[in-house]
Amino acid sequence: MHTNPLTIGPSALASLLGKSINPVYSPAAQSSIAGRKVLVTGAGGSIGSEIVRQVHRLDPEVVYLLDHDEGALHALQVELRGHGLLNDDRIVLADIRDGHVLDRLMARIRPDIVFHAAAHKHLPLLERYPAEGIKTNVLGTANVVAAAARAGTATMVNISTDKAAAPTSVLGATKRLAERVTAAWAGGDMRVASVRFGNVLGSRGSFLPTLHWQLSNNLPVTITDPAVTRFFMSIPEAAGLVIEAGEMASAGETYVLDMGAPVRIEDLVRRFAAGLDVQPRITYTGLRPGEKLHEELSDGIETLVRTRHSRVSAVVADGPVDPGLLAEVDRLGMAAAVDGDEQLQAHLWTLLLRTGGDVPLAEAS
Repeated sequence: MHTNPLTIGPSALASLLGKSINPVYSPAAQSSIAGRKVLVTGAGGSIGSEIVRQVHRLDPEVVYLLDHDEGALHALQVELRGHGLLNDDRIVLADIRDGHVLDRLMARIRPDIVFHAAAHKHLPLLERYPAEGIKTNVLGTANVVAAAARAGTATMVNISTDKAAAPTSVLGATKRLAERVTAAWAGGDMRVASVRFGNVLGSRGSFLPTLHWQLSNNLPVTITDPAVTRFFMSIPEAAGLVIEAGEMASAGETYVLDMGAPVRIEDLVRRFAAGLDVQPRITYTGLRPGEKLHEELSDGIETLVRTRHSRVSAVVADGPVDPGLLAEVDRLGMAAAVDGDEQLQAHLWTLLLRTGGDVPLAEAS
C-alpha cells in the first residue's frame, strides 16, 4: 500500500496537539544562518525538507540539498524553485554510507553548517534488519561528521530521537551511538551537537497518515496498547527548534526539545476521528520487540539542564567519549557486512555499553 503524506493545516494540528506549533526564531538563530552556506542531509525527508524550507527563510548564502532519493529531491526542487530540472549544483544525489563520496562533496561545497537529518527511523524494520540501521544511522553519521570536519565546517548538528534515551531497540541504540559519534568530534574547530525529539505528526510513513488512511477507508485502527503514550510535535515546530539548538551547538552536547506532555495514542485517535466525524474501530496489537509503553527524553543517568532557550534543554553527557569509539565503529561496520542478525545486535549493544557511557543494561534486551 502506498499513501501520500497527509496534508493537515496548522490550526488543525495545533488543536490536535493542544499547543501552538508556529516556529519563532530568536535573533541569535536568525543571525547564525544569515549569509552562511548550509547543507542538509536527508533533505528529501519530512524533517530534512522542513529544515530546508525554514533555513531558506533566514537568508542563507546557499542551501545544499543532499539525499539518495531522486524523487524526493525532484519534488523539493519543484516546490522551492518551480521546476524539477535537477540541473542545479545545490541538488546533491549521494548516499551517506559512502564516506569517499561525502569527502569529495564536502571538500567542493565547504558548508558552514550541516544539519544531518538522513536516517533510518522505522523501529520494527530495524529490529529485523539491524545491519541497515547500523550502516545508515551509525556509519553514515560517522561519515558525515568526519567529512564535515575535514572540509572546515563550523557547525555540525545531528538529528536524533527520544528513542536514544534508555534505548530498548536497534533504532534507539544506533541513534544513541550516533550521538556519541558526533560528540567524539568535540574539542576541535567544529562545533558539534545532537538534537533529540519524539514523533512528528504528519511526516511520511508516520502515525497520522496511517491513521487517516485507516479511518477514511473504514478500517480498524491499530494501536499497540490501550495505555501507550508518545511525545508529539509538528514538523515545523521540530525543525524550528532544531535551528535554535543548532545555534547553541558547542562541544558535543545533546539537546532535547520541549514537546509538552506525552499524549495517550488512543486519545489522539479519538480526537482525530471526531474531526472526521467517524467512529474509530480500535484493534490492540501488543507492543512489538524493542518498543516501550512510554518514551523518555532522558534516562535515569542523564540529567536535563536548562539553556537560554525556554523550549530547549541540554543533556549532561554520559561522560567523555571513549577515544577508541571511532575505530570500534569501523569494526562494527565491517561486522554489519558479514555477521548474522543476532550476532550483530549483540555487537551493537556491547559497543554501546562499553563506549557510550552508562546506558542501562536492563534495557538492552
